[in-house]
Amino acid sequence: MSILPEVFREELRKLAFLSTGESSPNPPVACILTDPDNARILAKGRTSPTGGAHAEKNAYSVFSEISERGIAVPHNVWVTLEPCSHQGKTPPCIDLILRYKPKTLYFGWKDPNPLVRENDGLELCRRAGIEVVSDPDLQTIASQTLFGFASRLEKKKPSMILKTAVSREGHFAPLDKSRFPLSGKVSNHLTSILRAKCDAVLVGPGTLFRDKPGLEFRTESLLSDLSSDIIGEQTIVEESSATQGGVSGFLEDLFRFGADPEIISVHRSTPERYQPYRVFIIFEESNITEEWIEKQESIERKFGLKRCVFFLKKDVVIAKRILRKLSTLSRFEPFRFEGSDLAEECLSVLTSIGVNRLLVEGGNLIYETFSARADGNDIILKIQTPVSLPNGILPALKTDSKFSFWKRNAGEDVWEAYRCSQV
Repeated sequence: MSILPEVFREELRKLAFLSTGESSPNPPVACILTDPDNARILAKGRTSPTGGAHAEKNAYSVFSEISERGIAVPHNVWVTLEPCSHQGKTPPCIDLILRYKPKTLYFGWKDPNPLVRENDGLELCRRAGIEVVSDPDLQTIASQTLFGFASRLEKKKPSMILKTAVSREGHFAPLDKSRFPLSGKVSNHLTSILRAKCDAVLVGPGTLFRDKPGLEFRTESLLSDLSSDIIGEQTIVEESSATQGGVSGFLEDLFRFGADPEIISVHRSTPERYQPYRVFIIFEESNITEEWIEKQESIERKFGLKRCVFFLKKDVVIAKRILRKLSTLSRFEPFRFEGSDLAEECLSVLTSIGVNRLLVEGGNLIYETFSARADGNDIILKIQTPVSLPNGILPALKTDSKFSFWKRNAGEDVWEAYRCSQV
C-alpha cells in the first residue's frame, strides 16, 4: 500500500508529463524531496532536455540552495525511476543520494538499463542506512510515462502509437486519397500535444506526396481554453496488460494536462524542446515535391533544429540535387532499406537514435507494415469524428470493440485506444 499523498502524486505526474517529449533518449523521470514526515515538498525536479541533468540532480540543486544546513537537512526522496548508478553524460544519481543521505528513498520502476542493473545502487543505499521502498503509486506513474523507454531498452524498438482519424462511416481518406480534414479543433489541439509527447512522427510515401506534411509540434494548433470543450469521463474498457494500463494513464494525462493553462504555457514558450523527429518513408523521387522541401526548410529555420529522418528504398534513384537538400535537413544521411524489411529497419534505426515513443500517422501501407511488427507495448489510437465521408478508404487497422481498453470524448470527437496484439 502506498503512503504517497495525493498532492505529491499530482506534482510527480505533472513533472513527468512536462519532461515527456523533451528528455529522450533519457527517460522522463520526476523527483520530489519532502520533509521526513511527508507533509510538504522541499524541492522538485524533472529530467532536463536531451543531454541535460537528471531529475534527482535538478531536485537536489534546488534543495541545496534553500537548505540552511546543506546535506544535514533530514528529508525523503520520491522518484519515479530507480536512480541511475552508472557514469554517462552526467554523474550517477545514486552518488547524490549517498551524499545527502535521505531518511527514505521511495522509487517506482527498477531501471531496465543493464548498466544500472550491473551496479546495484539500491543495495548501496541500504548499506548506507537509507531505507529503500518500492512504492506502488510511483510504479503507476512510471508505467504511464516510461513504457516507451522500457520498450527501447528491453525489446530494442520504440513503443508505437498507430493513429488514425475516421469519418462517421469509418473512412480515413476519400477514394482519390486527397486531403480531407476530419478531426475537430479539440482533437487538433490534443494531437499537437501528442506529437510533443512523442519522440518521432512517421508517415509513408503516399501521405508525403499528397499531404506534404510538416509533422512538427505546432503551437498554432493549441487552444487557449479547453476546460469547457473536453467532455465525458474516462472509460477504461479493459486493462489487458500493465503496458496498456500505463498507456491509458498516459492518454488520460494527455487530456488532463493538455487542458492545463500552466502546462500549455510551458509548451508555447519552449516549442523547440518538444519537436519530434519527423520521419519520412520515400519509395521514389516523385514522392518528393518542392513545396514539401520548402516547408521542411521553413520548419528548420523556425526552430533551428535538424529533426528530419529519411528512409529511402534501396534501389530508388534520387537526383543528387534533391539528395543534397535532404541532407541539409537532417543530422543523418538518408537510410536505405529493403522493401520487405521496412518496419524492422526503421524501428532499429529509430531505437539507435534514442526514440522511445513513435507516433505512426499512416497511410495504409504504413499501417499494415508497422502493425505487423506490433506487440504488447504498442496501441492503435482511433479518433472517431462526426464528419460524413460516405465513399472512402477504411484504415488497415484492427479496431474491433473487444480489443478496446480506453475511451474518451474530445469535443465532438471520440478517442479510443485498442490493443495492437490481438491474439
